[in-house]
Amino acid sequence: MAYESLRTLFYKDASTERYSNADTLARQRIEAESTFRTGMDTPAGELFLAVPRELSLLNEQVLRHERRITTQLRELPPIAQWAMIRGLVVDEVVSTNELEGVYSTRRQINELLQSDSPVKDPLQQKRFRELAKLYIGLTDQQQPKPLKPEDIRLIYDSVMDGEPLDVTDRPDGKLFRKDKVDIIGPGSRVVHEGLYPEREIVSGIEKMLAVAGSEEMPETFSSIVSHFIFEYVHPFYDGNGRTGRYLLALYLSSPLSILTSLSLSRVIAANRDAYYRSFREAEHPLNHGELTHFVMNMLENVRIAQSELDSGLSEKAKRLEQINEDLPRFGEVRGLSEKELGIVYMLAQLDLFAAFPEAPQQEVAEYIRLSTQQSRVYTKSLEEKGIVVAASRRPLRFKLAEPAAAELGLRG
Repeated sequence: MAYESLRTLFYKDASTERYSNADTLARQRIEAESTFRTGMDTPAGELFLAVPRELSLLNEQVLRHERRITTQLRELPPIAQWAMIRGLVVDEVVSTNELEGVYSTRRQINELLQSDSPVKDPLQQKRFRELAKLYIGLTDQQQPKPLKPEDIRLIYDSVMDGEPLDVTDRPDGKLFRKDKVDIIGPGSRVVHEGLYPEREIVSGIEKMLAVAGSEEMPETFSSIVSHFIFEYVHPFYDGNGRTGRYLLALYLSSPLSILTSLSLSRVIAANRDAYYRSFREAEHPLNHGELTHFVMNMLENVRIAQSELDSGLSEKAKRLEQINEDLPRFGEVRGLSEKELGIVYMLAQLDLFAAFPEAPQQEVAEYIRLSTQQSRVYTKSLEEKGIVVAASRRPLRFKLAEPAAAELGLRG
């Protein structure tokens, strides 16, 4: 029998004692030895996580899948690894912005991540740059986790750096907001009220940090439970969603792979109605503060991300292996030097794995271990042979020409 929410069981109970029955069942769940309690009180009750067999099995499936994804990533060449990670960062920033109704493009975010790329609009020089850098920073396994409310404010400031906020949307308390805030749902209905006043916000954030840093709860569980608490507290007037999803990725980057933790906002954006509905359902008074189904729903999003990553990695790895086998003959027919062949292989990896299949001249030079000026001899030769084309001149960036890409099996 599937594990059902307290609310579902309440409505299934046709007896005249269903309210007392529901209270009894809620007490049994929160007092069970396997239950994780948060110490975070809400009008519905203390937030807690029961661990039925379905959740244990789902968590095990997620962790097992991670081993396969991590192995696949490690088997890729460094250029392909980094291209894929940076591409996921681009998609993640665009997706988390999209969830908040904030417009950004993949090209815009990609250019912000390339230090040699001038941003055409001066107003965009800072906007989204720090958010993108935060996600790139997740590749550092030693990335520090926030330990106190002040750290959360610093992360928020980076997430929102350059954002054109109205005066009324900026934090006006010592760390967070000092006034009330309502979350409006369908039909202009208030679906949630953030904690208030600021001392309650600080207390809620401290409880969130305690859960996130707990060694008494599996990290996959604590990461998701702390995400719910952060969004429940809603410490800022604007930017809670983007900040909360970055924190979720940060915490999940410890128990899960960097690829999975960088893919959640994209999956959530594709399933946004279910995501927001899971918050509302967890807050329903008849669920008495139980977060079990919220955690299960989030782990299902993780599984979707893993499945998409797994299939994409497998397909691209096979194509790259084939390119690696075909490359010597490709170079022999065209009389390519070892350096030229190296550049072609680099660009082929970017074509397969990057958000945009372009390499700045400087990165080409580093890859073939020459100075920028020396490497230009080889890119110019490849241009003349019709194998590469300049994607841009200022700054100078190259990509494979379409006929070469097609011959290497990168098209169709």
